Amino acid sequence: MIKVRVPATSANMGAGFDSLGIALGLYNTLKISETEKGLTVYNNSSDFIPTGENNLVYKSMCRLFDEVGYQKKGIKIVQNSEIPITRGLGSSSACVIGGLLAANAISGRQLSYKEILDIAVSIEGHPDNVTPALFGGFCVSATENGHTVFLSSKIEPNLRFVIMVPNFYVSTKNSRGILPEMVTLKDASYNISRAALLTSLLISGKYEDLRFAVEDRLHQKYRKNNIDNFDEIFEKSYEYGAKATYLSGSGPTIVSVTDSDGSSFYRKMCQYLDGLGADWKCRMLTIDNVGAILKEF
Repeated sequence: MIKVRVPATSANMGAGFDSLGIALGLYNTLKISETEKGLTVYNNSSDFIPTGENNLVYKSMCRLFDEVGYQKKGIKIVQNSEIPITRGLGSSSACVIGGLLAANAISGRQLSYKEILDIAVSIEGHPDNVTPALFGGFCVSATENGHTVFLSSKIEPNLRFVIMVPNFYVSTKNSRGILPEMVTLKDASYNISRAALLTSLLISGKYEDLRFAVEDRLHQKYRKNNIDNFDEIFEKSYEYGAKATYLSGSGPTIVSVTDSDGSSFYRKMCQYLDGLGADWKCRMLTIDNVGAILKEF
């Protein structure tokens, strides 16, 4: 049996559209084993996760089996995921990475993690979630001609990430569809400078200007229309002491970064969100600097 634990991820982080992401301490745990024939899928979210051959974990496994020429047998998948589905926290990336790692182990570990990453990016379409899901920490990624170059930096665990998850989802496909195909040189320059600054600040541990570094002109101003009270939530987060606040992935989850003693911020934001009359759930998470973990039994 193969056991894989893959962390949730928060991508874009404001200015780093499709290129920046961080792993968080919330997990999808998979137990996968070969059987004589057929496919069996058990999960803790059966209303949302397919249990047939279109299951993303299984599809990812089949992709790797085809890549290395392994004749697959039957597969049993038992999935227990803490990651909210379709909320901008890398739930699909966790499934892809978990399936690829398990299939690689079953087929004799023929591929390196960098080769696995390239397959994962080809499945997901961009590297900002799958890279931290696999390698952990804060990741900067770029893809060229089917190959992803990246840097994974282990961040000092003196930050907390408060995730604010609403009771509705936003389709990644639809969320990308509302973005313009072209942007101005001014907006492109704006984001490049801030993405570079965010990278420098997180790696250096100098967090004073994180608020400035997560500002964005490429996607958040278009996607915020999917979320009621978006601007007000951002304003309240800074009023209560957030170091930075941004839309996680394509949303609708909003993430605020605080210092290690973020309990006061967490309490105030939970109370504020409760007062909006909408069903928001908050959690305070740490950085996951390890990434995906695989064990064989």
